[in-house]
Amino acid sequence: MSVIPPVPSQDQLSTIRQRLNRFSCLKTPAQLTPAEIDQVKADLQCFNEWSEYQTLGICADSLTEGKTAMESFLAALGVTVNLDLPERQGPIYLKFNTLKGAWYLDDYSGNSRGVLITFHTTEPDMAELVGTYGPLPLGLFSA
Repeated sequence: MSVIPPVPSQDQLSTIRQRLNRFSCLKTPAQLTPAEIDQVKADLQCFNEWSEYQTLGICADSLTEGKTAMESFLAALGVTVNLDLPERQGPIYLKFNTLKGAWYLDDYSGNSRGVLITFHTTEPDMAELVGTYGPLPLGLFSA
């Protein structure tokens, strides 16, 4: 039996969104203190519980680094997956949709690194959580 999370107030949604928005438009993830790491993890967990599904986009220096980040983020979101990805050399872009369980992998020539996470919902009262947040550190959920 699953537990339905309590509906957040608009103030809760706004506060979390403001904290997560500080990562927007960065080229590389911010250096976070242990307390900031804990807060970001808690904020992501709240938005995860309140959203219907998520998409993740990862830019990494290697397939191994990207796959490890993807699997740790998905595990933190409660999604168990074993990504059977084809070999790639060099920087990669990896995307995953938790609704469809679908992934996309390609070479990446840009300079950005980190994890972008988008939360999705069709609930009008929860519209404030919809958005893309990051880049977040690749090892956020590995530490």
